[in-house]
Formats: sequence, C-alpha cells, structure tokens
Amino acid sequence: MVGYLAESALLTHGLRSISEEELIRMWPQDSASIAWMEDGRLSVGGIEDFCRFRKKAQDFDRVNYQNYEYYASNGKSGALTASGTMKACEGLGIALAVTCGMGGLMEGQEPKECHDLQALANSPVSLLAVSPKDMFDLGRTIKAMEEAGITILGYHSDVCDGYMFEGEKVKISGCWREEAPSKNTLFLRSIQTEERIADKEILSQAFQYGQEQKIQGRAFHPAVNAKIDELTEGYSSRIQLRALIENIAWAEELIRIGREGRDGR
Repeated sequence: MVGYLAESALLTHGLRSISEEELIRMWPQDSASIAWMEDGRLSVGGIEDFCRFRKKAQDFDRVNYQNYEYYASNGKSGALTASGTMKACEGLGIALAVTCGMGGLMEGQEPKECHDLQALANSPVSLLAVSPKDMFDLGRTIKAMEEAGITILGYHSDVCDGYMFEGEKVKISGCWREEAPSKNTLFLRSIQTEERIADKEILSQAFQYGQEQKIQGRAFHPAVNAKIDELTEGYSSRIQLRALIENIAWAEELIRIGREGRDGR
C-alpha cells in the first residue's frame, strides 16, 4: 500500500492548461497515490487511471473533510481537496496527505470556516503543502494554525512567504529536521522565488473574477486558478504541477523516515 495520498482537486480543476497527455508525461510513473471519489467509492491510482476519471470530472464537485461521508454514502463522485484527502487517509490508516496550495483564512473568517485548518486540528494525518493560497491572509492563517496546536515545518526554511506570488514573510514553527509525519503537523515546501509570478495585479484581477463567479454560484478557488492561468498563458498551471511533483518526492522521503523510525533503524 502507498504510504501517502495525493489530492486530486488541483489536478482536476486547477491546471487549466495541462492536458491529460502532458500530465501522463510529467507525472512520476512510480507514484500511484492519487485519490479521488467515484460513485461513492474511494479510488487510489496512478496518473493514467486518474486521467480517465479527469476527462469526465471537470463538472464534478470538490470533496472535503466535512462532506466526505455524504459523498461516500450517496454514491457521488468528486475530486478530493487537501482536507478530503486527509479524510481518505484516515480510512486507510495512511499518515500523510499531499497537496499544493492549501486553504486559509480571508478577512473576517474564523478557523472553523476553513476545511483544511479544521482537518489539521482534528485529524491524525499530516499534510504536506506549498503554502496557503495567495488570496488568504497568510499571517492570520499561520497564527490560527499555531493557536490550534499545529506544528508547521518548512523545507530548509522557517518562514512562509506566499504561494504563486511572493508575499509577507511569516515565521513558522521551524525548519524540518527529518521529523516523520505525525498528528497536527503541516509540512511546507515553497515554490522557488525566481519561479513565482511577479505581477501582483494578476492576483487582484483573479480574486475579483473569483468573487464574481462565486456570486453566480460557481466555485471560487477553481475560478481564481483559471483566471491566473489565463493571465499568465498557462505558466501558473505549470509551476503548480511542478510543485506538486516536488512535494510527492518529499513525501516519499517522509514516509521512508517514518518507516525506519518504526523499524528502529
């Protein structure tokens, strides 16, 4: 059995310029860890199996920590978000979920309104991500996680400074020093600064577009991602896919460390 699960919401809804053929070409072929919900059943598989689902899943909803059981018991299909993947991990006894951009808090929001924060506070499963997404208040999000007892460890860094755009530098719990996955732990691996999108007006335009789409009853986060993709001519999709693949490589290392620790090596 795989030692971690990778979320499918980004791969399904967030990479507008990436075709199934390109996904299959770029994905690490030995990774069969992608998780999604199909007709109420959790599916875990490699990129080719997932792409067969992806071709019919663009209009499917997003499965999170709170609505996971509803989807499972009602035979529904959907792509798993970070928190939905953590829920799937719980059922399989898996210690780690892998995502790219994760949820956070906007102005006026409380931690109970963020699925990913609630999952991190309550689940025995660790999460590996890049950062909270750029539309969130990063400082407030990190503070809320720390107040909830969540340990945040950075890959060779003790700060978090944004997702696809460079933002404020926010101190986190510390640098990762080969800790294994454990309850209430978030691992962060940033996108390299030189790879990020420099024009922050793109983020403002995308945020406004997302708000407009939300008013019309459409999902906010996929709309923001789609607009950033459009305004960067596909660049944002490619840096997110690369970041997710890098996170999967780190996940392999984390799981190896965890296994060696259990074996007493």
